Amino acid sequence: MGQDSGELSELLERGPLVLVESDAVGRFASATAIVEIARPADAVWRVTSDFAGHRTFMPKLVASTPTPRGPNEVDVRFEIAIPFPGRNERYTFRYVLDPARREIHGRWVAGDLRDSTCDWRILAAGDARARVHYTIATRNFSKLVTTFEDSQQTVTVGVNVASALAAIKALKARVETGP
Repeated sequence: MGQDSGELSELLERGPLVLVESDAVGRFASATAIVEIARPADAVWRVTSDFAGHRTFMPKLVASTPTPRGPNEVDVRFEIAIPFPGRNERYTFRYVLDPARREIHGRWVAGDLRDSTCDWRILAAGDARARVHYTIATRNFSKLVTTFEDSQQTVTVGVNVASALAAIKALKARVETGP
């Protein structure tokens, strides 16, 4: 990232950080939110990899129903409440988990948000602390919202940054304070 660990830690003491990345032609590629959590990385991993439990703390998440596909692979059907007229977003992601590295890679397989991806990475950050990186590239969301898109992709960037921040802040609160 070009930041030394000390400088990054100083920035994270003030709150979560978000990096917005572009592709080779300057279009939105992904948003990565980073936060430090005052709990061991293994404790953060347990909450992050418990997909059925996500609905109890993630904002606007109405349902999260996992269906195991193998020892480290699971499909999760999500439903997110949408605050304006229309229907909720419903989609399924396939997740591949790497417990040894505390990494999860997710990709769209069905429903809304076609071609979207996400990745979780949980790192030990000193004594009883974890640093969480959550990278998302949400695509093909609400047709109504995307009608307001401009050449700078303000809507796409905004949706991705807000979603990544909401997810890691909710995870932090859940892990640090419990259910």
